[in-house]
Amino acid sequence: MRVILMLIKKEFLQVMRNPLLRSILIIAPLVQFLLFPFTADYEIKHVNIAFIDHDRSSTTQAIIQEYLSSPYFIGHGILASNDQAQEMMLHDKIDFVIEFPVDFEKNLMNRQKTGLAITANAINSVKAGIGTAYVQEVIANYMDELASAMPPEQNRQAQIFASNVFWFNEQMNYKNLIVPGILVILVTLIGAYVTALNIVREKELGTIEQINVTPIKRWQFIVGKMIPFLILGMMEFIVGLILMKLVFGITVQGSVSLLLGITAIYLLAMLGLGFFISSVSENQLQAMFIVFFLFIVFVLLSGLFTPTEGMPDWAIKLNYLNPLSFYMDVIKSIVLKGGTLQDVKTQIIALSCMAVIIDTAAILSYQESSK
Repeated sequence: MRVILMLIKKEFLQVMRNPLLRSILIIAPLVQFLLFPFTADYEIKHVNIAFIDHDRSSTTQAIIQEYLSSPYFIGHGILASNDQAQEMMLHDKIDFVIEFPVDFEKNLMNRQKTGLAITANAINSVKAGIGTAYVQEVIANYMDELASAMPPEQNRQAQIFASNVFWFNEQMNYKNLIVPGILVILVTLIGAYVTALNIVREKELGTIEQINVTPIKRWQFIVGKMIPFLILGMMEFIVGLILMKLVFGITVQGSVSLLLGITAIYLLAMLGLGFFISSVSENQLQAMFIVFFLFIVFVLLSGLFTPTEGMPDWAIKLNYLNPLSFYMDVIKSIVLKGGTLQDVKTQIIALSCMAVIIDTAAILSYQESSK
């Protein structure tokens, strides 16, 4: 035990004496955590829109005014032709063009088939999809108002009213998902990336050979290396939870102690992965590339940016090997839903098994590489 404590002390001193490592572990994650949620946001706040009005009626003018009065739409006037619209869209001056056909108002009032054309700039498919929903919502609201203003004998169309209730994210605020998700990503980087580079750096400096000829056992060396980064990772996570509450107003709905316990298990798995990568790498560049490759795969499969249910079957099966996916499920359940131990027991078992397997592989690979 004394040997492990000495190794832990040595590791903390090494971290504190290295300004670059100290910045990577402490300053960089906090800056990223405070910056990313304001940029990684799917909410579209401004949509540039223009109109082509072949009807020039009071109805089309009223609909155009509905768009211009919305804070989401920035109007660019009524265009003369489709060629002008195409030119403006080509230079990214407008995102949407709404074209009203001839006799739009006449057909609408006579309950004849009519419609309007919505043209979207789909270079940014996310903005095009969400913006189209905004455009259609304005039309739907106008039609509801028009129907309610008609006399009952003229308004023969059946009315269906729907009210939406959004559980676990009442305001549909994307930050409620992205902020905890970014915290998960930063914990993953501390666990795998920094640990992998730390061991490889000792290889390059030659200090690891000096440790190998001492009476220190291999498992003692690994444990002495892992515990400091486990403590630092937990501290970063706790600070992240505090900032999540103070800056973004997101409160953990479930048990904080349960969340911290599962985070410790996840960190053990990531620390083991970092040690395993460092054992099979000859230098920091190799370790960096391996961690970067695995990190991108883990994040894309985790369900943070795209729902896992929409992925192909092979990706869903591959996700069973992704610890980040299980941990992301834990974060969503406990932070947003107030999940209990019963709700996340499957994820706990999976993460625990992964931690044991990965850490064992790290110890064995280190013993093999140090022979």
